[in-house]
Amino acid sequence: MQILKKDLKHGKVMLRIDNPEDLWHLEHILEPGNLVKSRTMRKVSVKAGGEHKLVDKKPMTLTIALEKTGFDETSGTLRLSGKIVEGPPDTKLSSYHTLQVKPGSVITVEKPGWMKHQLRRIEESRVKRPVLLLCAIDREEADIAKLLESGLKMLGHIESQDPENREAYHSEILRFVGNQQGWERLIIAGPGFEAENMIKFIRESSPDVARKCMLEKCSHTGISGISEVIKRSGERLLRETRVAREAALVEEVLSRIKSGGLVTYGHAEVRKAVALGAVETLIVSREKIKDFEQIAGEAERMGGEVSFVTADHGPGEQFLHLGGIAALLRFRIE
Repeated sequence: MQILKKDLKHGKVMLRIDNPEDLWHLEHILEPGNLVKSRTMRKVSVKAGGEHKLVDKKPMTLTIALEKTGFDETSGTLRLSGKIVEGPPDTKLSSYHTLQVKPGSVITVEKPGWMKHQLRRIEESRVKRPVLLLCAIDREEADIAKLLESGLKMLGHIESQDPENREAYHSEILRFVGNQQGWERLIIAGPGFEAENMIKFIRESSPDVARKCMLEKCSHTGISGISEVIKRSGERLLRETRVAREAALVEEVLSRIKSGGLVTYGHAEVRKAVALGAVETLIVSREKIKDFEQIAGEAERMGGEVSFVTADHGPGEQFLHLGGIAALLRFRIE
């Protein structure tokens, strides 16, 4: 996602959406009430015989006051819905319209005020981070997932049809991996020696894939095994991904809570710490952004950093249950 024009005095930023991951970032930047302007298609009405009738869709530029967002998995578009506030002369203002935003779209977003973390997120979206495949495998089954900036996506489950025919089992897994697009590294993990056997098979069958492989350990297959791999490898390759960065933040919060360190959590306690200028890093669940937006803005004005954690992975969900807001402190407060 790139900033094409920026007029912060009037709260306007023009953005170009470059790839599907940008849609995920954009959805978390937008808020109800924001004005969003974009080219779109809309049915127009003509008067015929004293009646207004809708005819074919025509291209036009509309501005809506955003009310809700939603991602359409089928078309790969971000749907932005709200009342029309600006359009061609014959446009019925205050009627509803949905903008379909996809890679290649150019939109202008107008806010009463842009927060630092929102602008920083746009800049960070331009940094290409590694797309990882993770395979948790034992002798009976294997689960394969993709780790993206937007989170973890389970791709497939493969079962061994014949315990004695390891080659057929490993070949099926390799074919599945080979059919995936755009990944840069494959992490194979599991209990026992099956992960090592899998990597050995890949080295013999596909040297190109083997050069992208790394071996890890985990206790289980399935989502629990995949989550264990993410946590275990956080200090290595996965530290470049959003999930690992967020998991590290949650670990730091929990560690400081356990040891009585410089940390506080909960709405009232964090608000107090912000007011005292004690917050070094404010951490907020993305699911709670609307609830804590005012606190986040105040923390930034007091010189603190604001980071977000999404509840689409184990540590993020745990943080949400903790209240969805915490702060790492510069100094201890009463």
